[in-house]
This record gives sequence, structure tokens and C-alpha cells, in this order.
Amino acid sequence: MASMDIAPDRRASTASVTSWNVTHEPGDLIDESLIVAEGEDRMTPYLVYLIISAALGGFLYGYDTGVVGVALPYVGTELTGKILTYPQQEIATAATTIGSIFGAAILGAFADRWGRKRCLLISDLFFTAGAIIIASSFSLAQLIVGRLVLGVGVGGAAVICPLYITELAPTAARGRCVGTNGFCIPFGQTVAVAIGSGMQHVHGNWRILFGLGVVPSMVQLCLMHQLPESPRVLILRGQDDKAREVLRKVYKYASEDIIELKLKVVKDTVSATTTLQRTTTFWERTTKLWTHKPYRRSIFAVSLIQVFGQFTGYNTLLYYAGTLFGLLGLSNPSVGGLIPSITNTFFLLCGMVMVDRVGRRGLLMRLGPIMVIGLTWCLVSFYYMCKPTGHVLVDGYQYPQKDVGLVIAGIVIFVVGFGSTYAHLCWYQSEYLALEIRAVGSAVSTTASFTANLVVAVSFLSE
Repeated sequence: MASMDIAPDRRASTASVTSWNVTHEPGDLIDESLIVAEGEDRMTPYLVYLIISAALGGFLYGYDTGVVGVALPYVGTELTGKILTYPQQEIATAATTIGSIFGAAILGAFADRWGRKRCLLISDLFFTAGAIIIASSFSLAQLIVGRLVLGVGVGGAAVICPLYITELAPTAARGRCVGTNGFCIPFGQTVAVAIGSGMQHVHGNWRILFGLGVVPSMVQLCLMHQLPESPRVLILRGQDDKAREVLRKVYKYASEDIIELKLKVVKDTVSATTTLQRTTTFWERTTKLWTHKPYRRSIFAVSLIQVFGQFTGYNTLLYYAGTLFGLLGLSNPSVGGLIPSITNTFFLLCGMVMVDRVGRRGLLMRLGPIMVIGLTWCLVSFYYMCKPTGHVLVDGYQYPQKDVGLVIAGIVIFVVGFGSTYAHLCWYQSEYLALEIRAVGSAVSTTASFTANLVVAVSFLSE
């Protein structure tokens, strides 16, 4: 039966190749989605291995941004001789964001020259070094330096992982594959909070939590050596034979005609996307990004989506989960941190299921208002809950359980809207960018995201 199923596909593929040869004009770019290989939508063991290995970068991104919210309250007086103040917590948290800005800008800008695989390996080295520095910290300054180093890895992974998966995943399964990386970010955050909530009374718990970040980074370091470079990068290096071999592994059931056609499409795309680099200077390219209206409009669009996603304030629920839920009176604040993490992960999956049917804009327009409802609910609930304390959360004050419950309900409503929309929509940014500016545009928008994140991180706790 298998051969009977495949044979018609092969005849269809051959026919499509013949048709393309007749109608294709030199200089035209072919829509890759029109070239369907046999079994293209199948998730083969090799493809699963490839996507999971690459998506570990997303997991690391999530774990290392989520762990700070539960680990910092556990530090206690160990580093400074007294409890960390709010400004000290903000500096330690913001250090990762500062490092992320540099990681996204530098590794994103050199992604073509160094290659996706090498940039991911560099990110893993920063993840590993940062986790070791933090776990062995003997002062607040060392912890901040470790978070800064770690941030470079976070920024690099945020740019390179979706780019690498996009260029290697089969066209028919690309949305699912890129979505896997998007899902791994909140999943990593949830894992960090879950582990932290179970280590409340463990000696050296904060060191263990930060140190555990070494495990996935070392695993990815080992796995990435077995993975191929992106076909785009191989073609840029003139290694067409290696690019062909990679395509054969990705499109396991495809005929040789289809493989050659896929290779031709990638080569044509690479040629088109590198024209700008070949014909202009660095300054001319930089200027054109902001003076050429189509480039400027698309970069502003994806950058603003990233910025607005940060300004909703969701990440404060991760960065300061232990502090926030502790102020609300929960006996184990880290368990409270699981509420937004699990809600976000679940509704991100729901959003990913709906996004292709509803559309990116449609999803944001329909479910985005839920965030407004949730934030308004929180605003009103906090206002009445904090009336006895001058509208400020006071540590140690016993707020009425009913009011606390209403605040948490508002947080859940907000996260439902966020998880369904911004949590994953911002990572489809490459779809909106012209091919020739896709890498640099992704770097710009991701850098804008971390810059907005920095503003939120350093202004949430302190007045």
C-alpha cells in the first residue's frame, strides 16, 4: 500500500517540475510552498531530532528568564548580608536583558557570515558560562556579571533558533516546527518555576536553580555537532553539494527532481537576498533600511509587535513572581508563579492551533482585547485591595483572601489573552520581512524587544 500511495505523488512531482521548467523565467523567484515533495508534511525521526535539538535554545531562553523570579527571593542575605532591595533585584534581572540586547544585535548581524549553527554554539557557551558564574556567586556583583553573560546567550538564541528552524524545516511543516521553538520558551519558564516551587526549603536552592541551566545548554552543545548547517549558509559558502545532502535528509521521501528544484529555489532566494549586500556599502544598507518605505514599514511593524508585547508587562510575572505573590500573602510564592506560567503555556498552544485558520492579524484583533479586560480587572482589584495600605503593596500585611483571589483572577484573564496572541505572534516576524533584510530585520526587532523588556524590568518594583 505504501508504494501505491507514493507513486502518484512522484508522478505529480515530475509533472510539476516539467511545468515549472516551461513557465519559469530567469530572475523569477518561485513560491516554495507550490513545490510539494512526497511526504513533505511527515515528521520523520531525523526531523524531530533536528527540531528538538534546535528548540532547546528556546527552552534555555525560557528557563533562564523564568528562573530569576523564583531564585532571587531565595538568595536572602547570602550575598549582601541583608535581603536584596527592590533596586538590587531589578539590576540583577535587567542584567540579562542588557546582555540579550548585545547577543541579539551581534549574533543576529553575523548570522550569515558565521552561520546559524556556529552562532547557536556560541549562544550555548554563553548560557553555560553564565550559569556557572551565577551558581558560584559570592557577591551580588558576580551574580549580575553572570546574568549579563547569560543574557548574550538568551539574545542569540532568540534570533538564531527560529531562523535556523525556518531554513531547515520542510515547507509544509514549517509552521509547526517554528511553533515548537515558540512553545519551548513558556515551557522552559514553567519548568523553572515548577522546580523552584519545590525547592523552597532546600539548602543552596538558588544556586541549584541557576546551575541547572548548564544541563540543557551542554546537551544542545553536544547535539548541535551532529546537526547540519542551514542550506542557505552552505550555498553562501559555495557548498552546493552539502546543501543538497541536507535537503535529501530533510525531504526524505522526495524524488531527485524535487530535491534539485528545492535546491534551485534556495539558490535563487540566496542570490536575491544577497544582492543588497553585494551592491551596497554597510552605510548605504543601513540607511536604506530606514529610507526605503517597504523596508521601514515592515521593520517598524515587527518591532512594534515585539515592543507592545513587552509593554503588556507579562514578563514581570516571571521576573518578580516570588516577590509579587509573596506580597500577596502566599505561603509559597513560587507556587503562585506557576499560575501565569501554566496558563500562558496552555493558551499559547491554543493560539498556535488557531493561528493558521484565523490569521496573525485576526488572532490579535479577536483575542487581544482579553488582555485589556484582564489588566483593567487587575487595576480595579489592586485599587480596592490596597486601600488600607495607601494603594501600595506592603510586605507582611494580610490582605483579604477574597481581594487576593480577584487580583489573581485578573492576572489569569490577562495571561489568557497574552498567551493566545503576543506570546507566539511576535516570533513570526520573519514572515513580514523582505528576503534581503530578513536576518538584519529580525535582529533589529528582537533588539527592540529586549530594549523594551529592559525598561519594564528596571521600573516595575521601584517607584
